[in-house]
Amino acid sequence: MNAQSPCSFDWTDGLEKFPVYCRKEDGVQGKDSMFQYVKHNIPGPGIDKEKFLPVFIGCSCHECISDCPCVQRFGQNYTKDGKLKTSYLDTNEHKVMVECNTNCSCFKTCVNRVIQGEVKVRVELFWTLSKGIGVRTLEDLDPGAFVCEYAGEIISSDEARKRSLAQRKEDMNYIITVNEHCKSGVIKTHVDPRNFGNVGRFLNHSCDPNLTMLPVRVDTEIPLLCLFANRKISSGEELNFHYGLSSGEERTVYSDIDQKESGLIPCNCGLQACLGYLPFDKTLFDD
Repeated sequence: MNAQSPCSFDWTDGLEKFPVYCRKEDGVQGKDSMFQYVKHNIPGPGIDKEKFLPVFIGCSCHECISDCPCVQRFGQNYTKDGKLKTSYLDTNEHKVMVECNTNCSCFKTCVNRVIQGEVKVRVELFWTLSKGIGVRTLEDLDPGAFVCEYAGEIISSDEARKRSLAQRKEDMNYIITVNEHCKSGVIKTHVDPRNFGNVGRFLNHSCDPNLTMLPVRVDTEIPLLCLFANRKISSGEELNFHYGLSSGEERTVYSDIDQKESGLIPCNCGLQACLGYLPFDKTLFDD
């Protein structure tokens, strides 16, 4: 079942395949004059623009199946109908995900090009009771369905720390830090959608989310932070993800002392299993 949105304008100004509707009657106004919609990440302060240049070798396939060099090197991430393999949502250890890239000969409809292009489902913005603006789906979603990126400025750790310290509790944006553990150490990716971002900017946190965020690479070493449905989602449901938790990671319950010492923001997801406060990357504030 698909919901219908009685909205009057497209928040993306036509940049996405499907309009991202806004409900004026719900209190959601147009874009802030300081905000610019972008479909994908852009380099921000402290980031070398050369890191956005293609680095992966392409394939010469027309249809990327098991014998495709890209699939052989990085594995088959998706089913034939374009859904993320459910094992990726259940495992405690996420493998490196790399799709076909601009150097590949395959078409845009290639089964190994799921997250490229635009927002894949119809969604709308709406005003929640306790969390400000939220995002809900206008169509039913199956487990493994790709929804959107969490796109914004890619910024350095120093810049992320500076912006986090300057951020007020009432500010709607939330800088996302993804830590990828590898043999050489920890790869940190900081995404800030405050001034440049996409619809992912308005996805709220939940302590029991229906979306899972996974880093996926296409052309460059900088990952795209991609959000996939981790269960069946009905049309009209709010979409959300855990701001600081990957599958299998330990959940931390913060105390009132933690809040006073570090300025933790209370969580308003409203679930019985709520952890109390929004997660954050403590390493940003290490000396």
